[in-house]
Amino acid sequence: MSSLVFVVSSLEAIHTSKEAQRNKQLAELAETALQAIKEGGSQLPDPDLVFAPLQLATKSGSSQLSNTALDCLGKLISSSYFSAPSTSGATPQTGTEQAPLIDRAIDTICDCFQGETTPVDVQRHIVQALLAAVLNDKIVVHGAGLLKAVRQVYNVFLLSRSTDTQQAAQGTLTQMVGMVFERVKLRLHMKESRLNLSTLKHSSSNVTFDGPDSVNGNENSTDGDGESGGSPDAPSGEAASKTAEAAPSDNANDSGAGAGAKLTLKDLENRKSFDDSNLGDGPTMVTQIKPVKKVARSISEQTTGDTAPEETVETLDAEDEVYIRDAYLVFRSFCNLSTKILPPDQLYDIRGQPMRSKLISLHLIRSLLNNHILVFTSPLCTITNTKSNEPTSFLQAIKFYLCLSITRNGASSVDRVFEVCCEIFWLMLKFMRAPFKKEIEVFLNEVYLALLARRTAPLSQKLYFVNILNRYCNDHRGLVETYLNYDCDGNVANIFQTIIEDLSKLASAPVHVTSAQEQLYEEKIVNPSHTSEWQLKGMLPPPLTVVHIVPPNESESEIPKEYVIKRAALDSLVDALRSLVNWSTVGRPEATGGPEGETRGSLEDMRESIDPSVSDSVSRMETPLPPSTPVIEDDPAQLEREKARKTALTNAIRAFNEKPKKGIKLLLKEGFIPSDSPEDIARFLVSNDRLDKAQIGEYLGEGDPKNIEIMHAFVDTMDFTKRRFVDSLRQFLQSFRLPGEAQKIDRYMLKFANRYVMGNPNAFANADTAYVLSYSVILLNTDLHSSNIVRRMTKEDFIKNNRGINDNANLPDDYLVAIYDEIASNEIVLKSEREAAAAAGIVPGQPSYSGFAAGLGQAFSNVGRDLQREAYVQQSEEIALRSEQLFKNLFRNQRRNAAKAGIKFIPATSFRHVGPMFDVTWMSFFSALSGQMQKAQNLEVNRMCLEGMKQATRIACLFDLSTAREAFMTALKNATNLNNPQEVLAKNVEALRVILDLGQTEGNYLRESWKDVLMCISQLDRLQLISGGVDEGAVPDVSKARFMPLERTTTNESRKSTASSRRRTRANTGPKGFSMEIALESRSDEVIKSVDRIFSNTANLNGEAIVHFAKALTEVSWDEIKVSGSNDSPRTYSLQKIVEISYYNMTRVRFEWTNIWAVLGQHFNKVGCHINTAIVYFALDSLRQLSMRFMEIEELPGFKFQKDFLKPFEHVMANSSNVTVKDMALRCLIQMIQARGENIRSGWRTMFGVFTVAARDPHETIVTLAYENVTLVYRTRFGVVISQGAFTDLIVCLTEFSKNINFQKKSLQAMETLKSIIPRMLKTPECPLSQKHHLTPSSDGTNLKSPDALSRQQSGTSVEEGFWFPILFAFHDVLMTGEDLEVRSNALNYFFEALLKYGGDFPPDFWDILWRQQLYPIFMVLRSRPEMSNALNHEELSVWLSTTMIQALRNMIILFTHYFNALEYMLDRFLELLALCICQENDTIARIGSNCLQQLILQNVTKFNAGHWSKIVGAFCELFERTTAYQLFSATTINAPASLSPTSNGLGFDIPLSPTSETPADERSLKINGTKKNGLPSEFGSGSETTLNSGDEDNLDTPTATSATTPLEDYKPSSSLQQQPVVVTAARRRFFNRIISRCVLQLLMIETVNELFSNDTVYSQIPSAELLRLMALLKKSFLFARRFNNDKELRMRLWREGFMKQPPNLLKQESGSAATYIQILFRMFADTSPSRAESRPEVEKALVPLCKDVIKGYLALEEESQQRNIVAWRPVVVDVLEGYSTWPDKEFEEHLRAFYPLVVELLGKEVSADLRGALLAVLRRVGEVALGIDGLMGGRRESIVNVSTVVAEAPAEEEGEVSTRSMRG
Repeated sequence: MSSLVFVVSSLEAIHTSKEAQRNKQLAELAETALQAIKEGGSQLPDPDLVFAPLQLATKSGSSQLSNTALDCLGKLISSSYFSAPSTSGATPQTGTEQAPLIDRAIDTICDCFQGETTPVDVQRHIVQALLAAVLNDKIVVHGAGLLKAVRQVYNVFLLSRSTDTQQAAQGTLTQMVGMVFERVKLRLHMKESRLNLSTLKHSSSNVTFDGPDSVNGNENSTDGDGESGGSPDAPSGEAASKTAEAAPSDNANDSGAGAGAKLTLKDLENRKSFDDSNLGDGPTMVTQIKPVKKVARSISEQTTGDTAPEETVETLDAEDEVYIRDAYLVFRSFCNLSTKILPPDQLYDIRGQPMRSKLISLHLIRSLLNNHILVFTSPLCTITNTKSNEPTSFLQAIKFYLCLSITRNGASSVDRVFEVCCEIFWLMLKFMRAPFKKEIEVFLNEVYLALLARRTAPLSQKLYFVNILNRYCNDHRGLVETYLNYDCDGNVANIFQTIIEDLSKLASAPVHVTSAQEQLYEEKIVNPSHTSEWQLKGMLPPPLTVVHIVPPNESESEIPKEYVIKRAALDSLVDALRSLVNWSTVGRPEATGGPEGETRGSLEDMRESIDPSVSDSVSRMETPLPPSTPVIEDDPAQLEREKARKTALTNAIRAFNEKPKKGIKLLLKEGFIPSDSPEDIARFLVSNDRLDKAQIGEYLGEGDPKNIEIMHAFVDTMDFTKRRFVDSLRQFLQSFRLPGEAQKIDRYMLKFANRYVMGNPNAFANADTAYVLSYSVILLNTDLHSSNIVRRMTKEDFIKNNRGINDNANLPDDYLVAIYDEIASNEIVLKSEREAAAAAGIVPGQPSYSGFAAGLGQAFSNVGRDLQREAYVQQSEEIALRSEQLFKNLFRNQRRNAAKAGIKFIPATSFRHVGPMFDVTWMSFFSALSGQMQKAQNLEVNRMCLEGMKQATRIACLFDLSTAREAFMTALKNATNLNNPQEVLAKNVEALRVILDLGQTEGNYLRESWKDVLMCISQLDRLQLISGGVDEGAVPDVSKARFMPLERTTTNESRKSTASSRRRTRANTGPKGFSMEIALESRSDEVIKSVDRIFSNTANLNGEAIVHFAKALTEVSWDEIKVSGSNDSPRTYSLQKIVEISYYNMTRVRFEWTNIWAVLGQHFNKVGCHINTAIVYFALDSLRQLSMRFMEIEELPGFKFQKDFLKPFEHVMANSSNVTVKDMALRCLIQMIQARGENIRSGWRTMFGVFTVAARDPHETIVTLAYENVTLVYRTRFGVVISQGAFTDLIVCLTEFSKNINFQKKSLQAMETLKSIIPRMLKTPECPLSQKHHLTPSSDGTNLKSPDALSRQQSGTSVEEGFWFPILFAFHDVLMTGEDLEVRSNALNYFFEALLKYGGDFPPDFWDILWRQQLYPIFMVLRSRPEMSNALNHEELSVWLSTTMIQALRNMIILFTHYFNALEYMLDRFLELLALCICQENDTIARIGSNCLQQLILQNVTKFNAGHWSKIVGAFCELFERTTAYQLFSATTINAPASLSPTSNGLGFDIPLSPTSETPADERSLKINGTKKNGLPSEFGSGSETTLNSGDEDNLDTPTATSATTPLEDYKPSSSLQQQPVVVTAARRRFFNRIISRCVLQLLMIETVNELFSNDTVYSQIPSAELLRLMALLKKSFLFARRFNNDKELRMRLWREGFMKQPPNLLKQESGSAATYIQILFRMFADTSPSRAESRPEVEKALVPLCKDVIKGYLALEEESQQRNIVAWRPVVVDVLEGYSTWPDKEFEEHLRAFYPLVVELLGKEVSADLRGALLAVLRRVGEVALGIDGLMGGRRESIVNVSTVVAEAPAEEEGEVSTRSMRG
């Protein structure tokens, strides 16, 4: 009873009031109620009894009474008094007469408010009572009652005139709607707990059957928009995952706009996909709910208590639905209130009720979204669709209203409205990205980004939105997801890229601002004003009372808004970069422990959680992760391909918009247009709205047949069926911009008319009517709307112009007037141009608004300040209208496609997206940051830019975007300004710090940009030196190195020194220009430590990065040297650092070190050859120190790092011209050998390389120093040298010493050393040959572990090749190229001595190698003179040929003979070599060759077998062939001897027998170097007209040779017939000389054969078949000579042409070959051995005719005129006679009849003693054989006289005769 004391007092007050006295009913009811209370005692009376007087009291009209009643009602509601009787009544029905008491109570309270006239205290009590009704937890008001309460408080807020009441009402309203949503949140927590419990129960029972029920229940309860973009409210365990899984399955059903359709803001208005038509139309009493077939249960009970066992899940879900429906209705109400369109007079009246209504609605929407985002994003929060009875997500249900609210207000010209809409949009962007994917795109493109681009947009709004973007830029996941879902989607504009580009433009915009204003801005940033706390804290809306809604007039800020926008944009860019760096952190190995951290967990992340349910804190700044799309969607590679495709399309469209034909080609090539058919191209042009309409018009208007076809196909895509003519024309002209050319317009109009009439056949008489009318309408449009027209067309003019166009009939005047009026009121203009004008800030409706004829932009003029606001209001309205249309289409599409798959939203999980994101935007970042950094004097701005540049560089480095990285690093380097030391400011030092920081953190990724870092460090060192007092001229600027010439000369040097002295004088005035602060800063510990850390950290760089670092450091070092190389003390800072980093990195694996040294070694090569010795000394000393350190590390077999490391010493030795430098290089190596000799392995090879270079030096000190050390190494470390594979290098080194002509003594010593190596090598254990030599051949190669053996194994070379070959080649090299004769002779002797002494062990393969590479090449000069002409001049070559080579040839024969068994298979090679010698023009060489051939045969004659003889005779065949002067017969017919190109074979190996294809010999090889008797010139040769090697005897049958031989005697030098000397050209003389040489060499061959066969052993060893082959050669030579001698006319012709001084003849060849031929034949005939007996008939057959022919020819000679011939032939005749006289009786007698007459004839000639003796012998034999007289042959002499006597006894040749002596001439 005590609790009802306040009721009693209130009722008593009512009972005693004046109104009760006047109103009996009131008094009675009050009394009844009081009576019931008293009677009831402790029992509560019926609430209706208490309520009735209170209800009546509120209607009394008394303010006091109303207050009392309201106060009592409020308290009763708070104490839940009205709920008791309501629970015991019957189930309410729809049409019940009695509403629930609580509902009637609320009605009563609400009815007390009678508008603004209601007393203030009554208003206050109304608000309090309604608040109590809504906040009561025991009896929860739902549905209409709740809405009524909220609406009445809203009315009090709007209509009350009391500020306090307005404020109280606003607070109450906020509290009420907050409670509605708070209760939903609580129900969601309970629902989640139920799901978790259910999951646990099912998991403990049969999972197979019960599990799916749980999931299904979950799906049913969460069915709705699967793109809801939120995650469940911290679901735990399995339920959470199932809840998350349920969402994707649902989004397929409820969302899903057509992916291809482009949305606009207007579309969004009709995108309502949730049917709520019946919501709110139900019963007004919704304070309780009773499930079907259950006892009614009061909803006023505490729902969080223990749930009765019989309560089913369905019951609880139904209860949840009631709460959610309340939230929905409240939210919808405020959305609807916010969307009211206000007229302009109300729009700017902030204190007016309409404006306050709009603002409170928007603020409440924003508060609800901000404070209760879980309700919107949780998939558990669903509401039933009244039409389909399907559950829909809460977010999907309110989406339409929320979008409409932003659509109507987002572009508002009122700042207060704009700001709160921005905040709502921000919450949508932050927490609901996934479900609002399409809507966000529309809002950004149509409203917010368009705002930034609009010129007339208020700066305050731009600033506000930039601040929103600033928050967005701090949300790393938001940035990445924006890129993935918009920029990588081919159907959507690039939103991320556009945002960054817009921010970049704003940040780069020039703004005039003073330093004072900048300072003020900084202070304001540090101490921000608290005017906008609601935006940041987000709990409560700002006070919107009439008094407080307009803030006190703040004085106009001194800071220009443009500057604030600029700074905010700059901050946003930097924040965006920070966010990208944070998101990519996982990609850094140092951050994750490995580079493989590709994806990150969706919910468990290193960043703050974006799940709004993780923390119930209302001030969340992170975005929720949408769980609706599987992570598999986030495939970086696929998304990159899609982005590339989109970029390709953008580029192609850009190309089209510049040059349409080029663009079409590109679109076809990239496959965006399927084929080049007109239909496909037309479809693309119609469907793509990014194409420039003007370019489409130009392209389709072209007169080419192809273009016309495309235009026709383009128009055919449009359907004008059942459309008005003007509407069709408008549609037609919206698809392109009509070009200005009349012909093009004509083509368009013809096609349009045709298409229109096809769709509307009854519209006009024919297509001509439509054609003329369309043309006429276009002219009218231009006339009425162009600013250039003075006199406008009237209606009468228009009607007149169209007379008779309808097939000679008139169109109705009314029709034409209607067209005129429509065009006058609504210009035909492209929508895109109208929108462009609006964006440009042009007020529509001005007369300058142009149409098609005049360009749209040309006629606009700037709008005055007075019109700007109007313009913006109109633009806002246009944007709102357009937005609505876009949303209508969007929702319509979603509803239509509800059954299809939903919109795909890709959640961000991979760090790899940051690379492509940065790649498309880095230029925008760069232009903003670098531009501001250069211009800004404000340190804070500069610091911000540097921070941005630093983060940008980190991204570019991580993703290896080289162009971006180089751009940012170069900008940072330039920002340090270190090349102007006097101008270095604090901001430059900051830039330096950033570069040093990047050098420490990004070392592994900087690649080529290391040069920028190291250049800055070098310049910093310079700054430190100069600020420390060093003359600036002495420390040149490194950055100027690129302007220096590449190579320095002495003139350049002097120029530089003068320039530097000039600089010095200038610099002396400079030090005072330094800021002491900057000087100290540059020397601070922090800076110095940063630099040191960069170098010391190189040890931690990866293998690739250290190589880049080394390259950069060497480049900077070279730049330092280039600019300071002419100074006395050049800069070596970076060179020192090279040494330093080498020490730091010494522990790296050799694989990495090899790559590093490839760079550093090359640098030392360059530096070591510099002209400044100070630099060179430093470099060499550094190299020495490094080498000593490296020598300490043991090198394993098979590695060659030491070898590579020492290479720079070799390079310096080879390329430096300074003796002291060379001396230092040598001494460095000597010191290494002394100190680290035991550790040197592969380094020996390079060391010998250095000594080899030194061996060629012209300075004796260098040569001596090198030689002493080489011999020292040889004596002390020969075994190590061999084992390390440096044996060959040692040999090469000694060879070079041997060849140095300047120091013969050293050369001879070196030769002796080389000689001594052989025995030592064979004794040294490390050499495999030592075991082979001393043990057995099988022990070859036992030491396979040495590097030498390994390398030989790898290359497949034998032991002999590894050791014998180099040393033999050394001798060979010296004898071939040595200039000193003594040294060369020694080399030759040592070479063959070694071969003779040790060659017995050589395998055949090695002999082959020796022949090919060492033996045969000695004689290559004979084949190709230029090979040695390069090394020796002509005189030296002659000496070499006549000494070294001849000795070598003799040694070759000795070698062959010595090792015949081993070398016999090379016989043909030796024969070929001798043939090469014999065919030389040098008499000595030819004779030596001939002699060596004889020696070869004679010394080995007993060893030859038949195969050998075949080869020998084959060689003779070849020689005879090559020395036969066939060219004699064609010499007079060849007029252009130059056409006979020489061969390389002396006289040629392949001489054909036919004169038509000649292979003449080498000109140079046939010159004669000396003279003996007659000085006859050398020879050449040509082919014969007939083959002369046949065996027929036709020419021998008749001995008459007189006609051929007598003319030879008629030509003498003194003869009167001597003709005038013929002028013979040099070329022709050479040609003749070659012919003569052939003849002479043929004689030499005949002599050689003769001499050989005078040796009995040779004759006895040669097989008969080969001997006969040889005889055929002699016979052929004889016949050839005879034929020439007989051709007198030819010989005369040759003489006339200057061939010789006398007519030529081959008498010696003819007689000599005949004599030798006959001698051997006689010997064979007389030989009775079995081998010869077989060939005797053949010999006889050849011998007899020849003998007869010889005697006949001799008899024909005239003694007076042919004395010389007689003398030549007489010995031959003697041989014939003597040989015949020795024949056996039978054969003698057989041929006696033929010979005897000839013998008798001989007696008639002048008979010499030898001829007489021969005749005597024949006649005696005749007497014995024919006459039978015995004893006549007693005094007969033995056999045949050697043919050599023929040659020996022959008198001196006469001129004209070719003999072997000609070669000596």
